[in-house]
Amino acid sequence: MHDHIETERLVLRQLEDRDAAHFSEYGTDIDVARMTGSFPHPFPLLSAEFKIMDLRAQKRRGLAHPYAITRKGEDTLIGVADLFKRDAESLWEIGYWVGRPYWGNGYVTEACSALLVEADKTLGAGDRVAGAFIDNPNSARVLEKLGFERHGELNNYFSMARLENATSQDFVLKARS
Repeated sequence: MHDHIETERLVLRQLEDRDAAHFSEYGTDIDVARMTGSFPHPFPLLSAEFKIMDLRAQKRRGLAHPYAITRKGEDTLIGVADLFKRDAESLWEIGYWVGRPYWGNGYVTEACSALLVEADKTLGAGDRVAGAFIDNPNSARVLEKLGFERHGELNNYFSMARLENATSQDFVLKARS
């Protein structure tokens, strides 16, 4: 996967240490954190630094392709889009979030669409998967706009910010030819 992906309004670039402050700021928002499985609440700067280091380590292992989402002309992180595998045999899974000030602008859909196109070009076409908590209908709408379909029964997935399991829905995007 390329280190830099551009869309009409966005630049997806590699995560850097300097992104930790914004990562922490946006991730501390309970309404952002509770819609992820991996964000604690609160999400202090040190946790954001470790999260960025972990994402980069997963990239080196060939298990993730995380990108900072930035707006063109600005180099400040507004969110993250990531294509990752839970293990070497898993399908590629897409995950994403953006800070509250950027909600409702279509940035996640735009970023993830570009990420999926890049994945098809560089990793080869294949089925992709995703998940969304059922109390996050906006995330489900993003996935559906990207062509994902609901798949299987509802299940429970642990959310660190909630400190409990929450009901989630799996999605699948069939390989595009």
